[in-house]
Formats: sequence, C-alpha cells, structure tokens
Amino acid sequence: PLGESVQVTDSYAVSHGDEEDSYLPQKRQSEPTEQEWESRRDSDVVDHNDNKRHSGLSDEDWESRGQSTLDEWPGDNRRQSEYTDQSEYTGQSEYTGPSEYTGPSEYTDNFLADQEYGQRLDKVEEEESHDPTFRSSVVEEDIFQFREPQKMSKSVDSEASYLSEQDNEFVCELAIQKMLKILRYFSRVLSAMELLAQQPGLVDSLLYRMKKTAHSNDENEISARVDAIAVIVNLACAEENKILLVYHPGLLDAVINIANHDPIEEAREHAAIVLMNLAYAEENKVHMVNQDHLLDTLVHLLSDVSPFTRRYASAALFTLACTYANTAVMTRHCDGGILEALRKVLLNDPIDEARVNAAEALFNMARNNSDDTIENMGNHSKLLASLSHSVLTDYSADVRAYSARALEWLSADIHHPMQCHGRLLKALTTASQWTKTTCIAEALKMQATLAENREAMVQHDGLLDALATLALLDGINDDEVKTCAIAALERLSKESSTRHIMAKNEGVMTALTKASFAKDEADDDDDNEEDGTPAALLMKTALKNLAAHL
Repeated sequence: PLGESVQVTDSYAVSHGDEEDSYLPQKRQSEPTEQEWESRRDSDVVDHNDNKRHSGLSDEDWESRGQSTLDEWPGDNRRQSEYTDQSEYTGQSEYTGPSEYTGPSEYTDNFLADQEYGQRLDKVEEEESHDPTFRSSVVEEDIFQFREPQKMSKSVDSEASYLSEQDNEFVCELAIQKMLKILRYFSRVLSAMELLAQQPGLVDSLLYRMKKTAHSNDENEISARVDAIAVIVNLACAEENKILLVYHPGLLDAVINIANHDPIEEAREHAAIVLMNLAYAEENKVHMVNQDHLLDTLVHLLSDVSPFTRRYASAALFTLACTYANTAVMTRHCDGGILEALRKVLLNDPIDEARVNAAEALFNMARNNSDDTIENMGNHSKLLASLSHSVLTDYSADVRAYSARALEWLSADIHHPMQCHGRLLKALTTASQWTKTTCIAEALKMQATLAENREAMVQHDGLLDALATLALLDGINDDEVKTCAIAALERLSKESSTRHIMAKNEGVMTALTKASFAKDEADDDDDNEEDGTPAALLMKTALKNLAAHL
C-alpha cells in the first residue's frame, strides 16, 4: 500500500526441496570489464562441461541442443558488448547439444536474465534523471514478486495522482468532518469562544457547511451539519459573541432554515438553542422580534416532536417577552399565533420545562404590557381560560405560580366595559380554588377597587361565592388569602346598586358575620390590614353597608 517504506535490502527465501537460496536484489553496477566477461564465460564453460558430462548425451546431440537454443534468441535481447558476436555462441563449439532438446541452456538462461535486468536498470536511471522523486516500480516488481504487474507498472507519483482523482472528494469530506469535531471541542472552552468567533472566515465557513449539506440524509453530511451548528451554539454562549453573531450576514437565515426544514432532530434542537442563546442579550431582543421569519420559526418549533426543541423554543419566547417593546408585536403576530402556540404547550406538553417556559412567557407578556398587548391577550378566546385551568390542574408548582401571576397582572389592566372583562372574571372565579398563593385573591381585590368593575363583579355568576369561600378559610397559611377576600367584599359593598344582591348571598353574609364577631386577639395577631384597617373592622363596615337590605 502507498505510504509504507520499502527497504530494497530485504531478502526473500525461496525453498527448493531441501535447499534454501537467498534472493538479494542487486544494486546498479557499471559495465563489466573485459576481464570480468572472460571470467564469466570461462565459468559458464565449466558449468556446461559439467552438464554435458552428467547429461549422458552424445557430442552430436549436445551440439544440436545448443544450436536450437541460440536460434530462439531475439536479436535485441543480446548484451551490447564486445562479446555480442553470435558466432561465439552459435553452438559450433563443444558446448552444443542434441537438437531434440529445445529448452534454453543454463548458460543462455543466466545470460538473458543479466541482459533483461541491465536494460530495466537503464530505463530506471533515465527516468530518475528526469524526475529525482521518481521511484520505479520495476525494481519493486523484482522485490515484490507477488504484486500485480499492471499496478506495479505505475510510478508512486502517478498512482498517487490516480487515487487523488478518484478519492479527492472523500478525503476532503473526511478531513472537514475531523476539523469540525475539533472546533466543536474547542468551542466549549469559555476562554476560546470569543477568539473563535472573531477568527476571520470561521463563522462563514460554518455557515457554508450548514447550507451546503442542508436537508441531506447522508450520514457524513448530517454529522458535518450537526457539528457546524453545534459550534455556533457554543459560540453563542459567550456574552461577547451574542451581538456579533446575531448581526453576522446570513447567520439567522441559516439557523432559521435548519430549524424549519432539517429532518434531523438534533440539528433542529441546536437551531432552537442558538436562537435562545442569542435572545438572552438585551441588545438583540428587539432586533430578533422584528424578524418575522424568526417568530414564525419559534412558533413552528413549539410543535416539534423533540421535547428538547420545544423547551428551548419556549425559553426563547419568554426571554424575548421580557422587553416592553416586544410584547405587542409578539401578541399580535399572525393574529395571535404565538399566544395560541404557547397555550397549547401550557395545556398539553408532557415536559415540565416546556410548560413552565410557556407560562413564564405569558406572564412576561402580561407584566411588560402595553394597551395593545392587553387587548390582544384578553381578546384571545381561550387564553384566559387556559391560564385558570393550569392554575388548578397542573402538577408543576412553577406552572401554577406563573399562570396565576399572569392573571393577576392582567387584572390590573382589564376593566369594565372592555370586551374581555367577562372572560377575566370567569377565569378568576375558576382559579380562586387555588389558595397556595395570594395571586388570585389579590386580583379580585384589585378588580373591586375600581367602581366601574363592581357591578359586573357582583353580577358575575359564582364570583361572590368564590370570595365568600376564600373569606371563610381558616388554615394556618390562609390568613393572607382570607384578608384579601374580606377586603374585596368590603369594597364591593360600597356599590349601592348591587347591595341587595350581596345581602341575599348566604355565603357572603356568613363570611361577614363570622369575621366581624371574631376575637379581637385573633385579629390583632393576624394584623392583616388594608390601608391601616383591621380585617374585623372591614367586615363590620361591609355589614353596615348592607344593613339596609337585610
């Protein structure tokens, strides 16, 4: 095989029965002198005389054998020297043998071997004179008798060129895959992230690999594509790189293309992580939200089959929703498409982290709201109901907390006679059964603070019963919730037009009576006040307001 060193001094043993001869390739030598040729011929004569004596043939038969052998020699194979005169070896001497033996003599066999080897060495020397790096395979053919002659007829350089033409693309792809693996490992080092991102041409090269192999199902191309975007993921972890990468020409487009169309789950997951990492930079939030295709991509990723992809996409959305300028754009995008996608994740996703991220995204939108944001969220036909459902049924405490806080923040801005006010009251009534935090009770108290909301609240089905239930709580950890509910009832009693409704509600009257006749010591221990007024005093004020209708 190519690349292995060949030692021309190696020897190979050839077994002939009980004998063992060693074959050693001869080095290139100069032309033999006249004395050497004379000595060689004399030794051959002695050998032939011995052969003749041991053969048992007559002189006439021996001479015929030598003549037939010489007649078979091609003229151009004879050694060019002063002894090439055919007359010296025509078989007219005592060394000729019988005519019926047509095979070459031992002398002619040795002579032809020397002649062929000399011509081949001449050819090697001529080729080496033109190309110093050339190594003839003719010599290798002598050494490695087992190799195929047609392959050995090529030089090492020509064979390497042949392999390069056939396997160049494979070799390059293999090298690229290895380099991408190395870059992926290097990009994990925090101190190297910034340097790698600033290396001229590196990000463009990664984008080229991401685009070149996009949508391919070839195993090697998939590996290269995943490694390339994994490097971008790691580089985007460094705070110094977030702004640089988000404004790099073509980067967001390449990531979005993989997120939307790549058939490999891991590649889509990495794309979601890139968007999430870039969204963490405060300077990037507004720029990213204004990219319509980016928001469409995040909505698409929320329904991905991979739970990790859904988790990272929802995290990117709650991060982008932390900015006041983004919430209105996000809530009205595609006629509430982002809200609907988050709502489905909140209700149906089996992964806790994805549901938590969806609830937090909705909470961030409600907290960092504008008038458009409130209107878009409130007018969504199922969003408020889904938040209240999550407050009651989700087994994740974080999901419940974020959902309840989202309703609380929306209660501060949704009021009568807004079209969505009825949806909000229904959601608060349903969610009031959850008493682990004061979010829902505080939302009801906040609603009762404004006079324009009171009539709608009292007339809303089930809301007074929900407040009465909260006001009758007597658990150790229910004091704050109870106080908020009593305060809400007291404020509702200020609306004269609805006092008769409250006075006829059994639960409300029971809660007010029980609270007003509670021991002063208990009220002082709780000392939960609204505007400096103890809870018992609030209840007495509410009973006084309703007394005319008792």
